[in-house]
Amino acid sequence: MGFFILKREVIERLLETKIRDIIHELCPMMKIEKTMPIEMFIDTVKKHGVDAAVVVEKKDRIVGIITRLDLLKIFRTDVPYRLRVLAAPSPSRVERVTVGEIMSRNPVMIKETAKIRDAIDLMNRYKISHLIIIDEKGKPRAIFSRRYLLKKIFGIEEH
Repeated sequence: MGFFILKREVIERLLETKIRDIIHELCPMMKIEKTMPIEMFIDTVKKHGVDAAVVVEKKDRIVGIITRLDLLKIFRTDVPYRLRVLAAPSPSRVERVTVGEIMSRNPVMIKETAKIRDAIDLMNRYKISHLIIIDEKGKPRAIFSRRYLLKKIFGIEEH
């Protein structure tokens, strides 16, 4: 019983922690442009082990976020299951897909001064797995993910 009380106290303390205090623990943030070919993003994901990137335009203006899961948007899901194989893009079409075509627009962001509890509430409210952490000027600082939380709280690695 004592273990669970201690664990609960540790979790409560973590939930009250400001995001800026754990930024150094998060995966390195990548900023990419929406014109980047999707093949290049895939190579970057493999090479650096990141699972998301902030999509920016000039002067670091955030226009979207792209995650590994967004890669599935290449395949059309509005087609009946039996016909999906026929709807899959040809290899030459996939080569021309850009990050801007499949990124999630209007990403949810949170200030680095917010608490981890607030980040979890936002992710649950919008049913998302990643949040862009921004500084007081609105510039991207990091990406907060469910993956980080699972590892930090429960020691679970999500693959």
